[in-house]
Amino acid sequence: MANPIHILGIHDGHNCGATLVSDGVVVASVSEERLSRRKNEVGYPARAIENVLKIGGVDAAELSEIAYASLFMHASDYLQEIDAWYAVGLADQMAAEQKPKDYQKIVFEQRKRDRIDQVVKHLGVAESQIHFIEHHLAHLACAYYTDPKPQEGQAVLGLTCDGAGDGLCATVSVCEGNTITRIADTDRHASLGKIYSRATFLMGMKPWEHEYKLMGMAPYADHERSERAVEPLRNLLKLRDDGLGFARAGELSTNYCYEYLRDCFERVRFDTIAGALQRFTEDMLIDWVRAAIAHTGLNHIVAGGGVFMNVKANMLIAALPEVASLYVMPSAADESLSIGSALHRFYQKTDERDHTASRLANLYLGGEFSRAEEQSAVDEGLNGGAFNVQCPNDMNRTIADLLAKGEIVASCRGRMEWGARALGNRSILTSADDYARVDVINQMIKMRDFWMPFAPSILEDAAPRYFDDPKDLKPWFMTMAYAAKESGYGDLKAGAHPRDRTIRPQLVTRKANPDYASVIEHFDKETGRGVVLNTSFNLHGEPIVHSPADAIRVLKLSGLNHLALNNFLITKQDAA
Repeated sequence: MANPIHILGIHDGHNCGATLVSDGVVVASVSEERLSRRKNEVGYPARAIENVLKIGGVDAAELSEIAYASLFMHASDYLQEIDAWYAVGLADQMAAEQKPKDYQKIVFEQRKRDRIDQVVKHLGVAESQIHFIEHHLAHLACAYYTDPKPQEGQAVLGLTCDGAGDGLCATVSVCEGNTITRIADTDRHASLGKIYSRATFLMGMKPWEHEYKLMGMAPYADHERSERAVEPLRNLLKLRDDGLGFARAGELSTNYCYEYLRDCFERVRFDTIAGALQRFTEDMLIDWVRAAIAHTGLNHIVAGGGVFMNVKANMLIAALPEVASLYVMPSAADESLSIGSALHRFYQKTDERDHTASRLANLYLGGEFSRAEEQSAVDEGLNGGAFNVQCPNDMNRTIADLLAKGEIVASCRGRMEWGARALGNRSILTSADDYARVDVINQMIKMRDFWMPFAPSILEDAAPRYFDDPKDLKPWFMTMAYAAKESGYGDLKAGAHPRDRTIRPQLVTRKANPDYASVIEHFDKETGRGVVLNTSFNLHGEPIVHSPADAIRVLKLSGLNHLALNNFLITKQDAA
């Protein structure tokens, strides 16, 4: 038997992380923030690297290759201090254009050397094992190779769209076998994603993190006001003549559009700005996708990059009559790059055309904890405090019973989810039939903006009660929105957007997560509702919890009353 091929993927930029791929299987993937406990961690992800190797039982000496995502990546201090290069305008653009042409080459070579040195020093590997994968190729590779429902034996259309990476912000490719052939790209100066992130910054929120808040506000906007407010955006960016990319509508680069947006939107209502931005983004993406389909004749789509985190735009793309299927890489922003870089190297190294090993059956790619580790966390974390600790014989039924009584239960069980979305294992759960629970959860722990919706987890068999999925896209990973059915809306109204009644569902199956499915099945039998409200288990501004110790800390610091681990149910005594 041949030795297994172990490839370590590394993303060392914003929301950095690491992935271990063994013989094409995504064995483990972890974001550094979960371990450092700093939201959207930046830089070399040493903890995540060590964690995925531990999960996979692989020593650094056994690695076949190391695949860095992105040919170039800024140093961490640059990515953490964005004010100086975000709040800029045309004068800054003209000054940047005067810099010597060899300046960028010098910076590029120095950063490449630094990145090589980091991994060599950390893992003791040879320089010859280290490879660098272009940013948008990594984005597309993770979408193409992980597609759970691939189009066997035929080419598919591959799209990427983000702020920028390695000088590009969007690409169009034809994917077939183990080959990704790029047919068009857009340079970083005509970036749809940068417009969205600069507008996020303009509205006092965090770029690369709070764009979803503008998307959530958009449905509240007056349609006519928003339509008028779109015009300045159309004067900034347009579709290219061939339709396969974006182009500047004038001389201003989207890298330097902050001052332009500030001047255009001064004294414009915040909801109108959000509505205009979302409308513009949707229109641009729809026109681009239609042009790519018309040019290639391909209507099965795989997509990656941070702009495809926009679930409302994804909903509209999926509904296009030209689109036969759409698979958006879960958590498609830069946290997915380490997966794509490792998978690309595997399929290049082996020339393997069958991607079965890489299909994502679930996203539970992080670590799990033993009973002994849970016991230690309980002993140390509770330290004789005012808590009741039980060891139920059937934890799934116990959780379901609490949910049926209207209780709110935090869950830290099984392997940790990878990505931005909690999918039941590091989640806060409650019944979704009473909208008042949104306020309760926000007061307890989440402190989400008042306009932001939560999301529902729905048994796959129960899905027809709650939404239509005419193209059978199976939203297992919360990558797109759907309109909630009026007939089932009462069961999930606390997990829907209250303005437009759309939902961002997670379909739950026994195959992907038998324990979580069992909880909802028991809940369905007790209540007749095959859906629960699910939101991520974290304090406001912190990453999702990782360990039982993290979970107990959050229980103590929040208004939560119940915490379910694998083996222990912890309840505050004053709530018992």
